[in-house]
Amino acid sequence: MRIKPTVNHRRAWGLPWLLIAILLLTSCGQPTPAPSPTPTKTPKAPAAQATDAPKAVPPTDTPAPPATDTPAPPTDTPAPTDTPTPAPLPGNYLDPAKDPNLAPFTGLPLTDAAVRDRRPLAIKVANTENVRPQDGLSKADVVIEQRVEYNLTRFTVIYYSQGAERVGSIRSARLPDLEWPAVFDAVLCFSGGVEPVRQKLYASDFADRILEQARNGSAYFRDPNIAVPNNLFASTTTLWNVTAARGWDKRPQPALGWVFSANPPANGRSVTSIKIPYPTGTDRVEWRYDAGSGRWLRWQGGVAQNDASIGAQLSSANIVVMAANHVPTLILEHDTVDRGVNRSIEIQVWGEGPVTVYRDGQAYQGKWIRGGRQDPLRFVDGNGNLIPLKPGNTWMQLVPLDMTVTAQ
Repeated sequence: MRIKPTVNHRRAWGLPWLLIAILLLTSCGQPTPAPSPTPTKTPKAPAAQATDAPKAVPPTDTPAPPATDTPAPPTDTPAPTDTPTPAPLPGNYLDPAKDPNLAPFTGLPLTDAAVRDRRPLAIKVANTENVRPQDGLSKADVVIEQRVEYNLTRFTVIYYSQGAERVGSIRSARLPDLEWPAVFDAVLCFSGGVEPVRQKLYASDFADRILEQARNGSAYFRDPNIAVPNNLFASTTTLWNVTAARGWDKRPQPALGWVFSANPPANGRSVTSIKIPYPTGTDRVEWRYDAGSGRWLRWQGGVAQNDASIGAQLSSANIVVMAANHVPTLILEHDTVDRGVNRSIEIQVWGEGPVTVYRDGQAYQGKWIRGGRQDPLRFVDGNGNLIPLKPGNTWMQLVPLDMTVTAQ
């Protein structure tokens, strides 16, 4: 016979459950321990690193586009690094850093105090075939030739010890011009530029000494007999007057470690011709040594290149072929369509790389060194000794690391 549970049975069963419920309610009211702290910000990805320079392309009149890999954005200039101290100079070397009466870029005497205390000018000059012959290049202390796009070269022209009343035609600044005003302690003069490049220039450490034509139109003039955009010119007298009026004039403190000697050092290799195969046929450079004058004469695109202002062939006391990493960037010049050949090129003139100095019909191989932005740009031989330049002007030929320069 089934026995029904009594009231006392139900109380006996319900008491444990009542105690359990009380315990559960009590535990829910207690605070929960806080978890261990974790970072609240996601670490930033490392900055994009510079890619290797494009592989060399056999020179053709119509260059093929470079590799289609995604180009790298412009990189920040690395922090300064320690660089070796060159050995003491021989007694016959001229050192402008120790003699204020020597021009720092030519090693020649400076007799005019007004010249000594003015700021160098770095002027951007076009170099397409349709603007040759240019004006005023023979009066420059230094001319730097460099690629600004895959198939174009352009000049950054440094004036200090002498000037020219007509320089041009003047064109836009490019990424390499972020470096040269720092190296030469110069005022940058140019016609304009694509906005990403302009932003970098005006954010640079020389932003307070920029003379862009768009903001300083009266410092430049146009030749009505020449078609736009190649008709912009300037007088260095006018540019220096503007520089003085703005309080920018002072003796340059360039990041240079150049020394000079009247006599060539020993152990050079005899060379009478230098050929530089820039991609476009009309841009290919040749320098031929003229023993009579002791200078190098310039050809470009197979044509003797003149200074239009004086009607004489361009020449130089020194040719410095400086190889550096060339990086196509995400910045496009001329238009917004990426055609491969119109990517702005960053030339990494920091760190070190191969260099050959040509003077007096001799070649001297070594390396260039620029450890940091404010460190000197030096040319040293295999033993770390400074290679002296011949007193006079210098043309610097910037080439990619994989370009073959022929010297014979």
